[in-house]
Amino acid sequence: MSDSTFFDPKNVIFREGDDASNLMIIKSGEVLCLKASKDRLIPVFVAKAQDIIGESAMLDGAPYTYSAIALSRSELITLPNQEFRKAFSSAPQWLMDLTLTMVSRFQNTASLVAENRVLHPSILSEEEFPPSLEIEYKKLLS
Repeated sequence: MSDSTFFDPKNVIFREGDDASNLMIIKSGEVLCLKASKDRLIPVFVAKAQDIIGESAMLDGAPYTYSAIALSRSELITLPNQEFRKAFSSAPQWLMDLTLTMVSRFQNTASLVAENRVLHPSILSEEEFPPSLEIEYKKLLS
């Protein structure tokens, strides 16, 4: 069964490397998704209402590939791993393969973004993600 969970600003939703236990749908609020690269933390995307987070880990059974922190008070609908796998297992094989290919491409792109510290204005600018905020988020994630 899916449940709603509320997160206040700067609450960690999950950490990169944690076992993937839930896929989450953003019902309201904004969630910053960050990837570690060397000693840096790189914003990869901001998830908003109707967006899904944790999907890539759910699909390939690996740990979460990025961290997620609430930017504002956020309501997330959580779909447990077992429930997701049960629903996904009834999909045609070609759809599973296509989805896994897309996830792999996203993960590769996110890694390149993090490695090259690319901050796109549609995610966050240097002014919106200054070193002081990066340090604060690193503390939250440690």
